[in-house]
Amino acid sequence: MKFLERLDRLVRPIAIPNLTMVIIIGQVAMFLLAAGDPSLLSRAVLVMDRVLEGEVWRLVTFMIVPPTTNVIFLLFALYIFYLMGTALEQTWGNVRYNVFFYLGYVLTLIGAAIAHSQPVSAAFLQGSVFLAFATYNPRFQLMLFFILPIQIRWLAYLQALGYGLAFFGGGLATKLTVVASLGNYLIFFAPMVFHRVKNLKRRVAWEARQAKQDNIPRHTCAVCGVNSDTHPDMDFRYCSKCDGERAYCEEHLRNHEHVREG
Repeated sequence: MKFLERLDRLVRPIAIPNLTMVIIIGQVAMFLLAAGDPSLLSRAVLVMDRVLEGEVWRLVTFMIVPPTTNVIFLLFALYIFYLMGTALEQTWGNVRYNVFFYLGYVLTLIGAAIAHSQPVSAAFLQGSVFLAFATYNPRFQLMLFFILPIQIRWLAYLQALGYGLAFFGGGLATKLTVVASLGNYLIFFAPMVFHRVKNLKRRVAWEARQAKQDNIPRHTCAVCGVNSDTHPDMDFRYCSKCDGERAYCEEHLRNHEHVREG
């Protein structure tokens, strides 16, 4: 896409190498600091009204607020983010991966500006990395909580469902962050998703035609319409004196008018 190519040129000078690891290190550091001062997390999330009052650090710190304060869930979440984030960095290259994040970042800032005093985090933005990886590798098998093997596409479906529930059940800030995280995903993947949906429709139509053909009897008498499905014990033959492939049942094989085409 020419739009993404222009963004590549724009972002290249400010692209952050190993962005996934930078975010993970920041989140681990924030988690450890918050263990001693839990109020730190509330001072780190993005609240645009507070930014306008001078707390400009929130424009950066909200990106490294950990998605959970539970150690087990945090380790699993960071493992998933590392696995998929680094894979996307290798697939796209560092610059394009930065473009993906910067798009989500800008959209999140716009959402925070609309939400005014409501806090906004980057949890949904990181979730878009998961969706992006699942789009490229739907059959990738993951050990859920390091125990249960599951294809990543099923987790992506669950995440999409979670996004829907969050959008319709959450407040304004939640709705806006969901839209922001899906915004950068759609900018990148809308053509691919459209192509897959189009191919799926074609496949469904083809399978419907095949099923219809499979239901057509192998032999049907050209005179009375008796067929090999309704009368499996009946013998059918083709007349050598008729043009085309016309089958006849035992009764009409020698008792029919020969058909001449043309």
